[in-house]
Amino acid sequence: MRVYCAQVAQVWNDPETMFARAREAVLRAVGDGAEMVVFSEQFATGWRTSDEPSEVSGDVVKRQWLDLSREFGVAVVGSYARDVPQALPQNVMLVAGSRGEVLAEYAKLHLFTPGGEEKRYSAGVEPVCFSYGGVKFGCAVCFDLRFPELFRAYLKEGCECVIVQAAWPAARVADWELLLRARALENRGCVVGAGCLGYDPCCGVDYSGRGMICDPEGRIVADAGVFEGGCCCGLDVEGVMGWRERWGMYFSNEG
Repeated sequence: MRVYCAQVAQVWNDPETMFARAREAVLRAVGDGAEMVVFSEQFATGWRTSDEPSEVSGDVVKRQWLDLSREFGVAVVGSYARDVPQALPQNVMLVAGSRGEVLAEYAKLHLFTPGGEEKRYSAGVEPVCFSYGGVKFGCAVCFDLRFPELFRAYLKEGCECVIVQAAWPAARVADWELLLRARALENRGCVVGAGCLGYDPCCGVDYSGRGMICDPEGRIVADAGVFEGGCCCGLDVEGVMGWRERWGMYFSNEG
């Protein structure tokens, strides 16, 4: 199946504008034959740890992702802030199926404590897998990428691909590329990384995009660069299985 990493310049705390841009991105992706479109972390509002309220609730953002997938008949990987009773909200990756149904919701396990994320969000409690288009996927968000044990857990669950949403600063973009490639190579699976693009005036941080798709050899097979647009590639499930069988890694506790 073909997966598209959407790369859209951020307008901070403006969901209406961002969903208009998301719709344009899905149109481009469908034109490229994509069956799944992946957006960056907290796409609708921008990632931040300040107390500035969003203009819309998390439930409204969630509903707009589901509507978008239903309209175009493709899977859409979005994100929203999920309310949690008697706790801080969770930073959630939302996977919407082609009929607008919820395929998966993953709450970010490893909060970015150097940036104070734990002051605004509560952490998730478990990894999440889902299947779509003949591929089994694992979910990860930004800082999760620095924890190889999460990706090893997905290997043991038989995931052929892990999707990573991020708001990854341009100053550390070399780490982003290195870690995406390493997670793919060490687990002999595909990794799809969608990163934020633009400048955050509140935090004073530049984001460089660099959405990319890596194959089981750790090679970059699609790269969105540092401009608006995106990148698309087919996922070779048989290739993943072949590598894992040769290396004795499939459903293995070793390797």
